[in-house]
Amino acid sequence: MPQNIGFLVEIRLRRSIDMIEQDAVAVVHELWRPETPHNEEKLAFVAQQGNRLFGPDTHWIEKRQA
Repeated sequence: MPQNIGFLVEIRLRRSIDMIEQDAVAVVHELWRPETPHNEEKLAFVAQQGNRLFGPDTHWIEKRQA
């Protein structure tokens, strides 16, 4: 659950430059979404699968204050 009270935090899936050049991952997950338990769980799963398929540290979750 988000720990930030008073402002909105958003998350999105990020991928390494090599993955962007290969266009190997759907870009739909790169859209900013509110940081909710559901969205965080969903993106964590996608990042985990991306790292499993394409190598360590190729996918991660990025956060920002909205």
